[in-house]
Amino acid sequence: MAENQMKDRIVEELKKAKEAGQITTEKVRELVRDAVSAAVAETRGGVEELRPVVKNAVAVAVEGLKEAEADAKETVKGAVEGAIAGVRSRGDQAVEATRDELRKLEKRLEDEKTELAQSLRKGLEGAKEAGAALPKDIGERVESAVSDIKLKSTELLGLTKQTVKEAVKEAIESGKDVKETVVHITRDATERAVKEGHFSADRAKRIAEKVMSGAVEAAEEAGKEIKDVAVGAFEGVQKGIASAVESVGDRAKEFVRKDLARTKEDLEAIEGLFIETTRKVAQRSGDVAKDILNDLANQGKKTTSVLRRKARHAAEEAAASLKQAGKGAAKATTEAVGKAAHIMAEEAKELGKRSVAVAKGAISGMWKGAKDAIKKEKEEK
Repeated sequence: MAENQMKDRIVEELKKAKEAGQITTEKVRELVRDAVSAAVAETRGGVEELRPVVKNAVAVAVEGLKEAEADAKETVKGAVEGAIAGVRSRGDQAVEATRDELRKLEKRLEDEKTELAQSLRKGLEGAKEAGAALPKDIGERVESAVSDIKLKSTELLGLTKQTVKEAVKEAIESGKDVKETVVHITRDATERAVKEGHFSADRAKRIAEKVMSGAVEAAEEAGKEIKDVAVGAFEGVQKGIASAVESVGDRAKEFVRKDLARTKEDLEAIEGLFIETTRKVAQRSGDVAKDILNDLANQGKKTTSVLRRKARHAAEEAAASLKQAGKGAAKATTEAVGKAAHIMAEEAKELGKRSVAVAKGAISGMWKGAKDAIKKEKEEK
């Protein structure tokens, strides 16, 4: 529809509305919107062509209202809103089409993650079966390797929170070095999960919430060591994110330009999101954990934490690479549905034991002790 046709349509529709006694703000908005939308649908040029369309639509509508002896002061708002709604129509349709495509891509991504998790599970089951047919000492090494691979893939397998929860339960039951053990458990779990996929502040936030929640829930269900567990979880998650962030800074030059810009923003926001997550976990925790986590969050805002230092350094690395990319030197570079719930719970329990053993070994500096502990557990089954 040419602009002259649009003008004629608005004038004609206003006359009809007057005759029917329907000149209201809503009616004016509707008829101007439809006329402008039809004109925009035939526009082949760029966005600059839309300006005169809106200008002419509003002008002719206001003039038409005067001729119709309508109260222009009351109805002119409808004319302006209708013109803007009409000019947006093409863009709105394009945005909705893109959203639809994005939803399809997100569904496809989730499906592929699920398939990847299932493939990993089948592969690990095959390795475990092979180990069972080997001599006992070799079979134990195979099983240990399978557990370690699972520990590195808890986020993909959907086992992050439950694995941490099981590990902290064991740490509490042992009654020894609880806080230090929880720091190791939560730090390692957070770092592994964040590094498992593409770094983003939102993803790190979700992982931090799972890990911290799993640890605090374990203590509250046990009814003891809540303070030490809450403090250890806060410290461990903070250190885990900081370590993952540091590796992001080291790899900054590998990102493409758009990725770099987004990563730089994420790094700058990461500490604030960590504090926000701490408060979120505190909100749904019992009184003891709630007070401790809120106090830690308050202190975290006032002091310079290891996370803040490393995030700032990584952001600076990303900024430097971004600047270099601007000169043409850039180089292009989950939680999924797994098995049935009871199978996943068993896996989480197994991995929880493994995580505790590794954490205790790290504290004492005796990795051999961790392997002996696992071997003892198997003999006791």
